[in-house]
Amino acid sequence: MPRSIASVIAERVFFTLPSTATAREAAHYLADKDVGAVAIVDDGMLQGVLSERDLVFRVIAGGADADIVRTADIMTRDPITVQAAESLSHALAEMRDRKFRHLPVMDGETLVGMISVRDLFAAMKAELEHDLTERETMIFGMPL
Repeated sequence: MPRSIASVIAERVFFTLPSTATAREAAHYLADKDVGAVAIVDDGMLQGVLSERDLVFRVIAGGADADIVRTADIMTRDPITVQAAESLSHALAEMRDRKFRHLPVMDGETLVGMISVRDLFAAMKAELEHDLTERETMIFGMPL
């Protein structure tokens, strides 16, 4: 049975910032939390996603003042989301097709986390290794 997105993010803390945070505050936050993207949330509602790429392309390359520009001005608005109950392969397909590296994860209308392409690859690799071990056991009577 394919693993759900929820199984990957279950024990993970996710991070948010308000749309009023400055680009500099957001950059420091991403660095402090060692994450590549953060959900932008106001009054408990997902407004957008801000990634390292947004900071590079829309602030640095765009010549904007990181102390003035707000996350609301540079985030990806109304982001594509995935449901926590959906499969890992569904999330990976969304990322591939839309060229995203991070997706907000929802449970209905509630934001419950973020998943990255790195998270997906690690989970799918573990799943494939487990399947291989099971097949070796079935064929050879013990894992190699």
